Amino acid sequence: MRTRNIDGVKAIATGSDTVVEFLDSEDPQSNEWDQAHAVFDKDDNIAFAEPDVNVSLQIPPESLADENEIDGIKYDEFIAEWPFPKESKNVWHLAESYSQLKAARDAVYALPKKAKIRIVHLDTGYDEDHDSFPKELVNISLSRNFVDGEDLFDARDRFTDGMLKNPGHGTGTLSILAGRKMPIAGISTFDDYIGLSEAIEIVPIRIAESVVLFKSSSFVKALDYIVNELNSKEETRVHVVTMSMGGLASKAWADLVNKAYDQGVFIVTAAGNNYNKLPTRRLVFPARFNRVVAACGATYDYSPYAKPDGEGSFSLMEGNHGPKSLMRTAIAAFTPNVPWAIWKKKDLFGIRGNGTSSATPQIASAAALYYCKHYEALESLPDRYMIVEAIRNALFSTALKKMDKFEGSYEYYFGNGILQAAEALKVPVPEVGFLRNKKEKKDTVFLPFIRLILGLRSGVATNEEMLEAELMQLALSDPEIQRLIDNPDTDDISELSNEQRIEFAALIRENPRASQALKSAADRIISKLE
Repeated sequence: MRTRNIDGVKAIATGSDTVVEFLDSEDPQSNEWDQAHAVFDKDDNIAFAEPDVNVSLQIPPESLADENEIDGIKYDEFIAEWPFPKESKNVWHLAESYSQLKAARDAVYALPKKAKIRIVHLDTGYDEDHDSFPKELVNISLSRNFVDGEDLFDARDRFTDGMLKNPGHGTGTLSILAGRKMPIAGISTFDDYIGLSEAIEIVPIRIAESVVLFKSSSFVKALDYIVNELNSKEETRVHVVTMSMGGLASKAWADLVNKAYDQGVFIVTAAGNNYNKLPTRRLVFPARFNRVVAACGATYDYSPYAKPDGEGSFSLMEGNHGPKSLMRTAIAAFTPNVPWAIWKKKDLFGIRGNGTSSATPQIASAAALYYCKHYEALESLPDRYMIVEAIRNALFSTALKKMDKFEGSYEYYFGNGILQAAEALKVPVPEVGFLRNKKEKKDTVFLPFIRLILGLRSGVATNEEMLEAELMQLALSDPEIQRLIDNPDTDDISELSNEQRIEFAALIRENPRASQALKSAADRIISKLE
């Protein structure tokens, strides 16, 4: 797959030869999906089109965004609403009773021969002036910036301040992945690296100004750069991708994730965050994909990074999880109250790192350590996707299968369990037959409601897959649709009753962001069911 960029991005169009084009729309005032349908209808060579929109589902409340801009934040205090070590302040998440990342690092660093594992860090960019920045591990020459209107070869964070900007997010996640030794607010007893310090090369790629200003095409271009440029040469091949971001569905994402998986790239992305269960408490994309590992959150006392219904608030971030049917490829790491580089204080870590953003680089670190220890065995596998499955097998099979202080099963909140990086290192690379049986089906983004009701020949006057991709976006962003179809066990909408299906179609028709094409399909569904 290759991409072509045209000024004034409005739609991402996929042709029959799998070329992704970023196309301008003739009517910038029309609905974004209607623009995509217009692009599709205009050119017989286009097999699929989708809008290039802000796909983020993380919209922090005003009070929280304001708080992050005040220099008076007590960076040396844990977030009191979540569990934390009360006896003494310490860097707890690395310990053997938690993620085991320190023990796993020590074991790998003691090896006489170590391969270099290349990790792509997709985020808001980096800050080379922050003391946590691991300059000896970062390959600036390979870094890229896919934010519209910015320098392609300058992936530094612009630190644009203001409402919803969330500057320094990339600095924070990179500090968990590979933060150097430096002071930690309120903790004087810790003298070690926060993250990885050997046997890795990090390629930072800026794909967003903020976690809440994240365009679909930026991730498309980043994945395209990985699978078609970096992976075209062995000397720049990518082994692990970490992205502490996510949002709405995109077919172009699915196509490129599928290719990365086939090339042996282990991808882990954040499960997503919510405030009082909104805009969604469920996994977001690309974490929802089978071929991507979803990073969920476990707290200091091994309880879920979630509040029971009725106990959340619009000023307290929680981690996403579920439905249970999607947690088969999920794993939890520890958050909140972990070290996080403070972008306004270049010489300091705070101890208030939170969100599934903080869990994601921990899982990427464990994957890289396993890859490094078992490099020769992994590289000798006959198919590259088996590398991904071997790493996942090690992480998933050894994850801690427990959950405290909460009712229900750990699988619902933690998927395969809580990361145990040192135990994972002990798992040998499985036999080829085992890995072949583990191969995941290709990922898609469609919510097949239209074909479920109207059949394969639905009679709608446009691409049905486009309608169902749009519907998946609505389902994750519309609270009323969420309420109707939310099921803690499954994302299978075929279980909806006839009355629920009619209500679903009515909600589509009433949604102001739905395209006219999707509303027309909803009308046909209502007519058939009533």
